[in-house]
Amino acid sequence: MGSFPAVLVVGSCLLLLTLGASAQQLNCVSKLQNGRITGNCISIRECDYFMRILTSGNPTASDRSLLRENQCGQRGKDVLVCCPSTAGLGALTHPLLPTDCGAARWQRSNDTETRIREFPWLALIEYTKASNGEKIHGCGGVLISERYVLTAAHCVVQATTNNLRITAVRLGEWDTSTNPDCQFHEDTQKADCAPAYQDIDVEEAVSHPLYNSSNLSQVNDIALIRLATPAKLNDYVMPICLPNKQLRADELEGLVTEQAGWLAKTSPRMRKNFVTISSIADCHLKYSAHKLSIQASQLCGFVSSKECHGNSGGPLMLFKNDAYLLGGLVSFGPVPCPNPDWPDVYTRVASFIEWIHDSLRE
Repeated sequence: MGSFPAVLVVGSCLLLLTLGASAQQLNCVSKLQNGRITGNCISIRECDYFMRILTSGNPTASDRSLLRENQCGQRGKDVLVCCPSTAGLGALTHPLLPTDCGAARWQRSNDTETRIREFPWLALIEYTKASNGEKIHGCGGVLISERYVLTAAHCVVQATTNNLRITAVRLGEWDTSTNPDCQFHEDTQKADCAPAYQDIDVEEAVSHPLYNSSNLSQVNDIALIRLATPAKLNDYVMPICLPNKQLRADELEGLVTEQAGWLAKTSPRMRKNFVTISSIADCHLKYSAHKLSIQASQLCGFVSSKECHGNSGGPLMLFKNDAYLLGGLVSFGPVPCPNPDWPDVYTRVASFIEWIHDSLRE
């Protein structure tokens, strides 16, 4: 599913803060306009959230007060602030989305191999064949709360077309050949074993109302799956953070992001790719030769691996301020994949935050 033929200068702003002498803290509580959240005491120059305020050109009295309240120390000439680990996320403004999300509770690496605790928000969508009741996993998804999973709209719409029914979502999976999963660590000579995966029935799957499966450009390719019962959260099942709707595509250009899934032919375990975000203009120019029109609500990126790993509907992940944000959902790309000359195309989740919020219910 989901394939198409290949065709600081801060200046005087820093003077707004009164320099303090408190010691640097690894963890702190960041005070934001709409709540509080765990953060890290780091240089203000390294904190995207507060740098946006400082460089806005006209910080308000409220902005200056917020900066002072979040000051947590000084390192040399650097002012330290309690930088929210999920800075500017939509999750802070919706009661049905968690504030504890996107934590990397594993040792991050540049390998395509993943650890058993890695990316605990990844999901597999289960389909049941109407003809014989056979169950298959045809798409991926990403957990955003105990009750909701995001995936691609084409994963929902094409199910009906192919005489399939979405019946469940699998969470807490790592190695599809075993259950429960265990990983032996040679450095500690110990095995890390996860609980059995969770197969949770689907109550409802809703595609974006403007998605049109006949549109080759696949704009609005996003869907929301409501689970029949809440997921049981643990170190192996956890929601990812949603981005702020102001996170634009041009802010991400050149950024190295991550995607993961179970498409690798060489292993039943989850594998990951690194994806470098390319310009929308270049991507549009490339695909326009095949009558596709790439929009600002999409993202494009080149995959570093020689294998395809990210399932359709699975997440494109950004690591910012010590937490993972959901940058995009796998929509389509070249066949065969990956192709170094053709970028994959993703639905840019920041464009759909309001729709997601409006669709959530208790």
